[in-house]
Amino acid sequence: MSFHEFLLQQSAPILDDIYQSSFVQGIGYNNLSQAQRDYYVAQDSYYTDYFSKLFDLTTAKLTPLQQASKPSATDEQDAHDALLASPAMSNITPDQHNLAYLKHMETAITAGDATNAMLALLPCTESYHLIGKHFLKATPNNTYEPWLSYYTSPEYQAFTQWSWQVIDQQVPDWQQLSHEIQQTYLATYLTSYRYELTFWEHAAKH
Repeated sequence: MSFHEFLLQQSAPILDDIYQSSFVQGIGYNNLSQAQRDYYVAQDSYYTDYFSKLFDLTTAKLTPLQQASKPSATDEQDAHDALLASPAMSNITPDQHNLAYLKHMETAITAGDATNAMLALLPCTESYHLIGKHFLKATPNNTYEPWLSYYTSPEYQAFTQWSWQVIDQQVPDWQQLSHEIQQTYLATYLTSYRYELTFWEHAAKH
């Protein structure tokens, strides 16, 4: 079992909670209010801008070969556009759960090694791809199918698979890691996953 496969096993209960969260269900089954979409797009627009900076910090820690093999970036504005937010979203400021998530990732990236940095970012990358796969064909004539299609596109899938590959390359013999290092890596990864769930839960409350 590769390291990323082990990690997916550990995060499976949280990912299932994400699938069951009402906002994600709303994307999958075409049932979101305007206020929910405005709030989510406002939060995620701030998040993805900051995530790009954190990704650059992480990439700088990778090997030249890993950097060279990175797929071209995709523009998540396309995904935001698919949720049909209104101009009201421009008045919504970043919420505390959003800022706390970004702070967690920034600390993990700046204070840890390349693996810890990748693990801080991985839940966002992989969970969106897995959400897309899970709900893409859930309901016919879904208004939000372009959102699901974005995260299941060949370009986004390539980015997810690259992330998994880098993790596996960095820790090919993860079973041989000390218990302390394993727990540090796992805590970084699972904390990001819990923040992902919180992100969806807050979006549903609007």
